[in-house]
Amino acid sequence: MMAGESYLALMGHILVDLEAEMKAARQEQIEISPIFWQIVDYQFGWDLGPDQAALYQKVSGKKARPVLMALVAQAVKGDYQHVLSAGVALEFVHNFTLIHDDVMDHSPERRHRPAIWTQWGNWQAINAGDGLYALAILASTRLIKQGIAPEKVVRVIQSLSQGCLWTAEGQILDMDFERRESVTTAEYVTMISHKSGTLIEAAAQIGALLSTDNEQIIQAYGQFARDLGIAFQVRDDYLGAWGDEAKTGKSATTDIREKKKAFPILAAYEHANTADRAALRALYAQETLSDDDVQTVLMIMERAGAKSRTDQIARQYYDLALQHLESTGIQNEAQKAIRQFAEFLVERAY
Repeated sequence: MMAGESYLALMGHILVDLEAEMKAARQEQIEISPIFWQIVDYQFGWDLGPDQAALYQKVSGKKARPVLMALVAQAVKGDYQHVLSAGVALEFVHNFTLIHDDVMDHSPERRHRPAIWTQWGNWQAINAGDGLYALAILASTRLIKQGIAPEKVVRVIQSLSQGCLWTAEGQILDMDFERRESVTTAEYVTMISHKSGTLIEAAAQIGALLSTDNEQIIQAYGQFARDLGIAFQVRDDYLGAWGDEAKTGKSATTDIREKKKAFPILAAYEHANTADRAALRALYAQETLSDDDVQTVLMIMERAGAKSRTDQIARQYYDLALQHLESTGIQNEAQKAIRQFAEFLVERAY
């Protein structure tokens, strides 16, 4: 299994190249609003000094999506330098969604630091997220300067835009679920396949389409990443209920306390006995949950087998993802690294 330190060891060269390209895309812009660029630097840890390397490693994030894009390019073409600008665009898009997500969820912390909205307010956080989205489109146009065919760049922007639209629709479904009394696990998987899966799908698709004209290979990598994205989010839900706070950077019971209809609680609803199901409905009808209420929810989830069911679904979509990956017919060291990367996302502890 690829643990955190192994991830950095194996993907470190890609992360260094992505970081350099991110800074290049940022530095070519003329700064009009110092506040916006302060927020951007804060989001990516660029405000930290060299003596804060340990914190920077946590703040800068895994960059899972652009790393996957680079790995796919390496597997298909033997190199990844030609996709770096697209990877940066995707990382900017992903971070714009995180900033807005924290505002909507009132999440006080992101990557071991106070969330942006807690430092600059809701409105500036929203503005900064919008600015990052624009910066993503500008970053993708750097591909033209690097000799990528214009029609390929159009497909990159189309894939990013489609991913953004589906992510937004998934987020709207997610928020709608919060006001509904009943949501099925099937509905939930549909939601996360869009909210969480589409940007991971875009990562693999773009990595492939910038590296080959073979549409079957492009689609196979996209399908692999879509299923991997579902497995990734279900694993995230698992960590949201049973994760180690020191590793995840957020409270292990945040999802429960905020009464989010994440996969574990929905699995508990579907498989709990009548008394426990009634207790869950009563608890989630309350305005807030106390510490004792949270513990009660955890015990009901345990009795309903929600922990094992959540793990089972994550592994089910992980196995489907690997089947699509095998269908590409590509066998090399980069493809092996993609398998290790996928395993890390599903087995990770943070």
